[in-house]
This record gives sequence, C-alpha cells and structure tokens, in this order.
Amino acid sequence: MFFSPAQAFAKTGHLTTNVLEGLVPGMEYKTLWMPPGFLILSSLFLKILPDTIYSFRFFSALTVFLSAWLFYKLLVREKFSKFTAMIGFATILSEPLVFRFGTSGRMEGLTALFFLTSIYVAGSKRGNISKSFLTGIFLSCSAMTHPFGASFGLVSLFFLVRDKDSTLQKFFFFVLGGMIPIGLWVAYIHPDWDLLTIQFGAQLIRKQILFGSFTALTKLKVFLFGFAFSKVRLIIIITQIFTLVLISISLYKKKHELNSRLNVYWIWILSVSFALYSSSEGWYVFHFIFPFAWGMALLAEQKYFGRILSLAGVSLSFVGWLQIVNIHWIQTDSTSILNTQFQKLATVLKPHNKIYLQTIPDPYFYLSDIYPNKKFLEFIPGELEFPSNEYTLVIESQDAFVFYNDSLKNQAISLFLSSHPEWIREEWDIPVPSNHWLHFKTIVYHKPTGNEHASP
Repeated sequence: MFFSPAQAFAKTGHLTTNVLEGLVPGMEYKTLWMPPGFLILSSLFLKILPDTIYSFRFFSALTVFLSAWLFYKLLVREKFSKFTAMIGFATILSEPLVFRFGTSGRMEGLTALFFLTSIYVAGSKRGNISKSFLTGIFLSCSAMTHPFGASFGLVSLFFLVRDKDSTLQKFFFFVLGGMIPIGLWVAYIHPDWDLLTIQFGAQLIRKQILFGSFTALTKLKVFLFGFAFSKVRLIIIITQIFTLVLISISLYKKKHELNSRLNVYWIWILSVSFALYSSSEGWYVFHFIFPFAWGMALLAEQKYFGRILSLAGVSLSFVGWLQIVNIHWIQTDSTSILNTQFQKLATVLKPHNKIYLQTIPDPYFYLSDIYPNKKFLEFIPGELEFPSNEYTLVIESQDAFVFYNDSLKNQAISLFLSSHPEWIREEWDIPVPSNHWLHFKTIVYHKPTGNEHASP
C-alpha cells in the first residue's frame, strides 16, 4: 500500500498506484490515501538503492535508529545523566515492538523523527522567531507523514513556551511554520478535492467505525498485542505511571509546581494515550514507547526501586527477543514455512489472472514476481465500503479472492460469492504455534476452471 506509490513517484514523479485500481476511486491517477511525506522521502531511497521492498524497509529501519539516537541526545540535553539517558535509549531499541512496527515499510519511524526534531529545535538556544518557525515546520512534517503526528502538538508547544518568554510571538510563528507543509499538501491535492473526500475520508470512516465498535477491553488488547510478555509489560507500564504519580504529588506539595521533565512526561504520555484510544490501531503503539522511555529515564534517577523497575523493563525486552528467536527460528524455520505457504498459494492461483488479496502474511511481492502478467489487487480496501458501480464491476471481474479471515470480507464481495456457489473454497492453517507471527488461516475462493479433477 505504501511501497507502490513510492515506487511510482521514484520512477515517474507522480504518487499513483495500480494495486487499488477500480477499488478506491482515483488511486491510479492521484494517491491521496494519506499525507505524502513518507511516500516522497522513501521514494528517494528507491532511486538510490535497488528498487525493492527491502530498500523500502531499510529506509523505515533507518528512521527508527535515528529517532532513538535523537531521543538520547534530547535526554542528555535535558540534563539526564548519561546512565539514565542510556536507560531511555535502551528502552526504545531493545523493545521488539519497535522493530515489528517500525521497520515493516511504514512511516512510524519517520513520524517520530520529525516530531523529535521539532521538540529538539523548540528547546534549543536559537532565536525565538527562527526556532518557533522551525518547530512548527517539523511538527507539521510529522503530521504530513501520518496524521498521528498532529497529536504531539502540545508536547512541541510546551518545549517552545516553557520559559514563558514571548509566548504569543512564539505561538504565532509556530503556527505560521506549521502551515507551510500543510499548504504544500493542499496545493498537491488541488483541484481533486473529491478524490481526497473519497480516499482519505474512507480511512476516517473506518477508524470512526472501529472507535464505536471496540470495547475498552478490545482497545487494551490492540494496545498490548505487539509487546512480548504483554501482561508483564502492562504491569510495568502501570507501575511506572503510578510511581510517577506519587513522585509528582510529592513534588507538587513541596514546590507547588512540577519540574519541566515531569511536565513533559505527563503531556507526552497523555497526548499519545488519548490518540491511541481514539484511533484503535495497533501500529501506533510504536509512539507510546518514547514517553514510556522518558518515564524510565526519570525512574532511573530514583535510587533502588526506580532503577530496578527501569532495568527490569529493559531486561524484559531482551528476554522478549530471545523468545522471538526461539519461536520463529529455533522451534520453527519461519522462512521455510513462509515460502511453503506462498508456493502452495501460487499453485492454487496459477490458472487465474485477476486476483484479490486480503490476507496475512501478504503474498503480493512473491506472487507478482513469479506471475508478472497477472493482475493483483491489494487487500486494505476489503475492510472499507465503496458503494459504486465501478467497484462492483471490478469485484465481479476477479477470478480469485484470498482472505485470512472470512469475517473481514467487504459486503460486496460477500454478496458476490454467495451468488456464485459454484466457486471453489479452499482453506488451510499455516502449521505454526499459536504465538507465532504466521498463525493465520488462508482462505481461497476461486472460479472453477473445469480442470479441478483432472489427473496431475
């Protein structure tokens, strides 16, 4: 979904994609699925490095490392000791979730990098006008890689105005700087506002539906599913917050105010928590790790219990890595299992030319490599509704559909398949333990070819 428009921009200078052609209106003409910052910057890597998904993912991985490094620099500048700054740094880079969500060819790392740059600049010794202007630009760039970046606005603004000097002037130039990246995106959108309404609007509607249908328990499960030893991690998170509540209350009673670093923690973690609760997306938990790491650095400054808790958090992450290696490469050969899965799917799909993919693990790159002349449509729109005649015609023209969960089928696809009982349904489980990342079903519906019972 992100590689394809970035690849098109690297080759043609236009953000387009054909993997949604006929499903999401206008994507093959202009991709307005989301703000274009990540797609444009990642396309530069596809110009410099080989034009592959691995180059694309390398860019994501690089932004994660740069974000962690800048976070460390920020802690040192905020007068954390080198030991406590290293605790914060290790909390980020030792956490398996960071690599699971941050290096998969998505924009989380770049969103964090632009935001961290904005607060680093906001707290610098530059002149008020220049640092306010740059802070606004970098925060806006964060939002232009993903709208989640906008949720960090209060954090950037706090770093900017915490010295209470020329507050109105800083706010004005902060807003002015923020309007520049947004203005460039508006210029790119124009005059295709109808496409923005359809493409970007569909995402907003999907998130609104998720927000309304997910219970508090479901939201908690979404938050935790990326962590290793998620129950223990939840205990550590709750303990960190509770401990810092006690420290904050004690400090406020003594001085009637909190110090700057505690203010940063509360503004940051509450902003991210509210955004996570509103979005109900597991990918975005990546952004929780940074205020959590800030909190660990704060606790590491406390003797005994604080240091024990912060070191326990880092140790849990390292043990999580050992668990991942054990499950995916010692108990099972994940690479071999994945290749076997894709080969079996490729055999089933061999007679068919138009294939709709809505499955995990995603076989798009494997299938498009061995079947370059087949037409593959990608899966994300399967969870969206586009009640248009063109959409229905595209669905009816497919030769096969691949799912990992029958309940996630689009209504139009469900109606089509129910009206064609002659279509063949095949289902199999990928043979892995239940806690393996490949623990999904594969469900294939395909049009009869007349050769199903022929001898091999």
